Amino acid sequence: RQDIHQRLYPCAFVAMASLPRPAAFLSFFFLVLATVSVPPSSSEYSEGTPSRHDGEFPIAVLWNGVSLPQVGLGCASGVRKKHIVLALRAGYRLLDTAQSYQWGYHEDEVGEALVASGVDREEVFVQTKIHPEDLGFDATKRAASVSLERLVIDKIDSILIHKPRCWEGACQKDPEGTWEESWVALEELYDEGIVDAIGICDVTASLLQRLLKQRIKPHIIQNWMDPFHQDKHIRQRCKEEGIQYQAYSTLGSQWSHHRGHKVNPVLNDPTLLSIAKAHGVDVARVVINWATRHGVAVVPASTNEGRQRTNLDSFSFDLTHEEMKAIDALDGTLKPPTLDPNKVSVAFENLGGFKVHSFWISNESEEVPVGEIGAGDALSLTSFHGHRFVFKDEGGTVIGEHTITREGGKMQKHIIAHNEL
Repeated sequence: RQDIHQRLYPCAFVAMASLPRPAAFLSFFFLVLATVSVPPSSSEYSEGTPSRHDGEFPIAVLWNGVSLPQVGLGCASGVRKKHIVLALRAGYRLLDTAQSYQWGYHEDEVGEALVASGVDREEVFVQTKIHPEDLGFDATKRAASVSLERLVIDKIDSILIHKPRCWEGACQKDPEGTWEESWVALEELYDEGIVDAIGICDVTASLLQRLLKQRIKPHIIQNWMDPFHQDKHIRQRCKEEGIQYQAYSTLGSQWSHHRGHKVNPVLNDPTLLSIAKAHGVDVARVVINWATRHGVAVVPASTNEGRQRTNLDSFSFDLTHEEMKAIDALDGTLKPPTLDPNKVSVAFENLGGFKVHSFWISNESEEVPVGEIGAGDALSLTSFHGHRFVFKDEGGTVIGEHTITREGGKMQKHIIAHNEL
């Protein structure tokens, strides 16, 4: 199996192809040199400041020696096959997917995109996650087999447990067992060489302590982290234990999608906007640069080809020591939103005989993918008065729509009957 540095060389060659020969030679020389980790001198960096990127794409090495790109593509939030193909051709070599179709993932389309992209499978780090309703030893083993089939691969680079438990609205069935039983299954899959790394999401301090008592400790822990929610304690514990910390929602989507903020506070923060302006980049690139400087791996989702490329190219500049400190100081400073009387919890139930796709219609009349709802399944989410949703079949035909009204109460249910229009 190729080292991940080799996996990324083709991306560098594409960039160097347009350079004059002397410049291209020097670029290749420094690319090779970058694969050797040389600690910075104390005169170059202030004590405690993470080392600069110096234009190099950051690559982490797990405690078992497996290499992991620190920037990958999150394959949810409307990301489909065509978007993944574009990302792979743009140079992405880490794909983060999951088995949860109702949370916006399409594991099978990741497999299709791997084939369609023309990129060598060995160049790509593929990560998926076990749905919490498949907790339990046997259930996890079955789920892993399903992922292998969907992804059309014979080995998965990383499998994470998506959530350590089920809760109302998250699972359509009771799990057969616990995350501990699932962990034993993952350990066996690791022993058998079916997976190169194992891990879990949404880890608390107490859960981490229990994980460290398992026969095989995690290679990767994936938690929510952004400039206002930096999860410093878990990050530090992971660093001490040699566990790779991987972040989701790094660009602030948790606040606007799940925490009641009307706009994304990360992308609109004055401090981050000022730093971005100073470097001639956008806030997303500043945040990715900052997070990876701290050794964190990130997996932002994007369906926009231009955004995909700029996210991947977040290392052509370096944040100063003062800028790093300014972003670090944002942790915990975000004020909670005022309670919104228009906030509603809604469950969409699909009583038809085939799965449907749900979309939220934004203020700009854009269709924003929410998730897939299988026949007989439900999708629970937080919404607001006046939000409009449409539902489509596999062919893209609109089969229903619904507008949220506060008069329906704080807890609402809408039945998708396939004959609403």
